[in-house]
Amino acid sequence: MEKEKLDAKTRSIGFLLSQDFFFRIPDYQRPFSWDSEHFEDLINDITDANKDQEYFLGTFVLHHRKDLNLYDVVDGQQRLTSVLILLACLRDLVTDLEFKSDIQNKILQKKNVVDGIPEKIRLEVKDLELFSSIVIKEEGTLQDLDPANLPEPEWRYVDAVNIFRDKLVDLDQSEIQRIITFISQKCIVVYLSASAFDDAFRLFTIVNDRGKLLRRIDILKAINIAPDAISKETVRSRIAQKWEQVEKDLGESTFERVFHLVRLILLKDKPQEDLLKEFEERVFKKKIVAKGEPFFNLIFKYANLFTSVFEDRDFVPTNATEYNKYRALIHIMDAEFKASEWRACLLYFAKQFGAERFFDFCLLMEKVYLAQWVQGVRKDERFSEYSKILGLIESAKKPADVFAGISYDVSAISTAIGRPNVYSSGFCKYLLLRLEVAVAEHDRVHEFNAKSIEHVLPQEPDPTGYWAGHHDLSKIKDYVDSIGNLVLLSKSKNSAARNFDFDKKKTKYLENRVSDYPRSIQVLDYADWERPTIDKRTKEAQKLIIANF
Repeated sequence: MEKEKLDAKTRSIGFLLSQDFFFRIPDYQRPFSWDSEHFEDLINDITDANKDQEYFLGTFVLHHRKDLNLYDVVDGQQRLTSVLILLACLRDLVTDLEFKSDIQNKILQKKNVVDGIPEKIRLEVKDLELFSSIVIKEEGTLQDLDPANLPEPEWRYVDAVNIFRDKLVDLDQSEIQRIITFISQKCIVVYLSASAFDDAFRLFTIVNDRGKLLRRIDILKAINIAPDAISKETVRSRIAQKWEQVEKDLGESTFERVFHLVRLILLKDKPQEDLLKEFEERVFKKKIVAKGEPFFNLIFKYANLFTSVFEDRDFVPTNATEYNKYRALIHIMDAEFKASEWRACLLYFAKQFGAERFFDFCLLMEKVYLAQWVQGVRKDERFSEYSKILGLIESAKKPADVFAGISYDVSAISTAIGRPNVYSSGFCKYLLLRLEVAVAEHDRVHEFNAKSIEHVLPQEPDPTGYWAGHHDLSKIKDYVDSIGNLVLLSKSKNSAARNFDFDKKKTKYLENRVSDYPRSIQVLDYADWERPTIDKRTKEAQKLIIANF
């Protein structure tokens, strides 16, 4: 990094909010995202601080845009935005007109005709309309606004105002003035500024502000939306807006998950570095995907597929015979399959072949995952198998070519279902949900969820009651925890009722808890509950899951 490009200084907030500095939250930044805890920490730190000593507020990383005469905030937007909101609250609470005017000049540079200085906002945020109404406009923080009635992230501005005002409103004017001068003169930041975009982001990777950090996907966004990647400002603006909308629709964590799935689809290998380096070193440098619009188009394509396959679950046409089955199956897979590599296979198959045989492929991937799960396959082995499947999808000319190259251990799944102690396994709940899907009448959409799992024959039955007369209690450990003896409940367990005799247990306990489940409700049709019934239901479970639908 060349020295003339780097500016590293310690300055007061008052200095940074002078006529030499104007800031902008660039398009690649995530929306304002501080929450109540952050606002409370900031105002408590400032009000409790020793007002005679300097207080360190954090580090800002800035990209000096000389062409626009401002600084893009690479890192520190959460803290800088919050400080401006706090100053606006103090401006509207202080009665001294000189204090009021001086704060307003830090928020909004006044027009000076004599010196040729234009009116200019100190900080340009993306949600400028409400920010202007609250922060830039004098007495803006006195408005009666309800955060609950505002969209993301605008409600956060109002939340900040409410928290700051609650802390400040009962202070006398001398204390308010003292806090104002303390923030301006004694609150110190380190700002690191670079005139080159790449240098600014290199600084970011070294030093971070105490607030919410940019994620790796934010940096990927910045790298790909930079002028050297996309030259037209209108295109950059359009992509930035679409990015925010897609992230808002999917949610932050889900959107980030899409990038990891795309990485796996592109590289067909386990990660060797963090997400950013994987794309920089293994994707962009090797020209697997070009930077700029091709990258964004790919991400948006897979984000849309993810939404259709896993969120809206409408990728299979609604008029297809398997639509309801697909909805039921993908619901439990998405909820219960904790590892995510299988999702990459579904997305890639969907991209390559559309809806053609997509439901069949979901069933196949379910079995692949289930076989790995019941055998305790390690992560490295999983990656190897899914990488092979992704390679098959890439080289296949039609879906049948993919199916021909994939196999799984049927006997391992069947054996796991038949385990006498399946109740203690991590996959027990999934198997029970899968059985409900298998026996359901799919004349409508079923999305099965379960509150708990119940034993029909209790694990510790009364040695003198019904259960002792129908079972050899010394041998029930061989089958009491088997899948044939288990049902799903839509409500919490009742420890007092679980040991009821069978008839009473059905009518007083199970009846109103299993009615949502077509397999579990079958228990109510039995006159007695004995070992042959349990063994038979276990064998039926093996066949139902292996046979699909």
